[in-house]
Amino acid sequence: MKYRLKNTATLFETIMVIYKGISKQKAKQIIKYSEFLMNGKNIGRHPKLVIETGSELVIIPMEKSRNETQAPTERNPVAIHFEDSHLIIARKPAGILSCGNKELVINNSYHKLLEAFLTERDGKKTRLWVIHRLDREVEGLLMFAKSEKLQKQIKDKWKEVNKKYIALTENRPDPPEGIIENWLKDTSARKVIACPKETPGSRYAKTEYAFIRNERPYHLVEIKLHTGRKNQIRVHLAGIHCPVVGDRKYGADSTFIRQIRLAAFFLEFQHPVTKNIISVQYTPSQRFFKPSTTSDENYKITG
Repeated sequence: MKYRLKNTATLFETIMVIYKGISKQKAKQIIKYSEFLMNGKNIGRHPKLVIETGSELVIIPMEKSRNETQAPTERNPVAIHFEDSHLIIARKPAGILSCGNKELVINNSYHKLLEAFLTERDGKKTRLWVIHRLDREVEGLLMFAKSEKLQKQIKDKWKEVNKKYIALTENRPDPPEGIIENWLKDTSARKVIACPKETPGSRYAKTEYAFIRNERPYHLVEIKLHTGRKNQIRVHLAGIHCPVVGDRKYGADSTFIRQIRLAAFFLEFQHPVTKNIISVQYTPSQRFFKPSTTSDENYKITG
């Protein structure tokens, strides 16, 4: 965007004039995530920088990548790791649905919670389109599109997105790395079962895993998804006698109630608009790696 100043003003004042009607918070966001050229020269991003009358200001939006963003908390559950004018990637805490129907209250759907956060932040109604989901019990990176057209573009190429998880397991995998392939089927008991061959209602599933290190008394495993079926990682790891810590539904120790130690920590893909390679990852909190071995955790899955 090009703009020629009619009056001398600071960069902040200029942004408020150019984007008439925006909030001060939004103006600060634009300054933070843009580059500015004045008469062809980069001038930095200081809000109090004075721009003289007649100067030509060029505004170049930058993609926002926040790999070291603050972790979500119960009080502040929104942690944005990447955002531009097309996409947003945020970290969903465990214990909340990725998205839900209209009857669900806002705090039971991360999709609606994130929309509400962006609406308040930007001072205008924001709508997001869901691209993929995580199990309610699983934490990790979720990607949303800012238009229905882009949602379809990404979902059509979702197999090309590199998706990785880490899990704490009760046993060490043997062999330490490998590929699990079978067919998964949902049952009336709200539990997914693995079938050695295709049966009516089943879907092919493929999971690649590799042992990383010991996290005594548990074991850290990295997982790469080749398909995205319901409860896929949890069922596959349980099938090789390595249930995810806290996953009582699929055979983990049920002595104590714990957060399931499974995190979608890595996404890498080609941006459908800019064509840049976007790589986003995070490291879970220390609490993730050190579940209590003596008592229930202060963790509750709602609903």
